[in-house]
Amino acid sequence: MDRSLHHRLGRRRFVAGALAGAASVAAVSALSGASRATPAGARSHALPDAPRPPATSTVAVVRPSASPSLRAAVEEAIRLAGGLGFIRPGDSVLLKPAVNSGNPYPATTDPEVVQIVARLVLEAGGAPFVADRTMFLHSTRAALERTGIRDAARSLGIPCIALEDAEVAWVRHPLAAHWPDRTIRIYRPVLAADHVIGLCTPRTHVRGDFTMAMKNAVGIVDGAARVRMHLGPGLRARLAEISLVAYPALVLLDAREGFADGGPDEGDRCRPDVIAASTDPLALDAVGLALLRIAGTNERIRRGSIWDIPMMRRAAEIGVGAASGERILLAGASEADVARLRRELG
Repeated sequence: MDRSLHHRLGRRRFVAGALAGAASVAAVSALSGASRATPAGARSHALPDAPRPPATSTVAVVRPSASPSLRAAVEEAIRLAGGLGFIRPGDSVLLKPAVNSGNPYPATTDPEVVQIVARLVLEAGGAPFVADRTMFLHSTRAALERTGIRDAARSLGIPCIALEDAEVAWVRHPLAAHWPDRTIRIYRPVLAADHVIGLCTPRTHVRGDFTMAMKNAVGIVDGAARVRMHLGPGLRARLAEISLVAYPALVLLDAREGFADGGPDEGDRCRPDVIAASTDPLALDAVGLALLRIAGTNERIRRGSIWDIPMMRRAAEIGVGAASGERILLAGASEADVARLRRELG
């Protein structure tokens, strides 16, 4: 490790390492019924009560096979998506991987990508930490170990937090109509972070249709609330509505590989050979779905318009992001790739 990076780690290890403890300092009391209160600042990553989607959203599309290294492809995608200029010196940055199981990439985020993005955050002056919650009744610690993500974090001396140990905040949003009392229970370290960067992969999903940028946010929802989230009608709408209270600063989609059918933990592999990035999770999911369609996905994803898929339709209704292909700018893609993606995006 070079000395300058080691120096930055030394200065920021306390800041990032304190995040787990910050959960208890700023925790919400587990009050019952209508008396549950949302603490001041608990909507730090929430959209406004009446979101105004951007006129256009940029999605970077980079071919890693044409890049000198995976880091170069990731760095270029992030640059084209707007870069990391939103990070101020000392800012805490949650890297939210997809760790729904202990299965290797693409079922979960590649630990090399976690390490690459963490280094970029450090170089930008931030204090990164990794956090997630895996499937209910499963051990996040074990999943982080099995996937190699804990080792990736450990190699840089940054925290890797199993969120089932963290306190929870009740965050209300008027547009979260499919959640009880329009309230979503979010792990407190997520709210304590200055920024959230999502690190996802493109996969079909047997219950939610697909999992990419928006559904990756499920891992920051309290485990008990996740159980109820899956019950009854409205699951896909609830998945879209999480973005109302946990909007990322940036999302990176590692689509070198993905699942064209099955999922989320196992499925039929496809190889789109793309690293994509955006500040708009809805636009990024649209591009990810287009990549799956090009790769030959299942009938649920292939049929009709991408924008009619239930999670996408609800996200567009509540203003999560760009709600049509015409409003998505594709940066870094070749003319041939743009033409293929445009056919699917509509």
